[in-house]
Amino acid sequence: MLSRAQEARVRDVLANHPPGTIQTYCLEHLAAAVKIPPGHLADLAVLVRSLREHGACQTQYGGLCDADAHETDRVLMGAADSHGGATRCVLHERRATGPR
Repeated sequence: MLSRAQEARVRDVLANHPPGTIQTYCLEHLAAAVKIPPGHLADLAVLVRSLREHGACQTQYGGLCDADAHETDRVLMGAADSHGGATRCVLHERRATGPR
């Protein structure tokens, strides 16, 4: 389980970006950005799914992780911005078809 401080850092990273830009992250890079240890990646995935379920994020498959400029076919998630649009962040998830 993530601490409230860790959850707040995740929300902050997803919500704060330069105007007109889209910040994308894979799960590992999002975790690194908010200082969540690799052993808690599943907890981070649960938090991001919860944000999506409550309308704070949207999802799509595939895209670019801006943190390391690598392509992924994993789930892209976007935190809603203050204007009702969405800014994407990337969450790596295993596809139903199997491991990477």
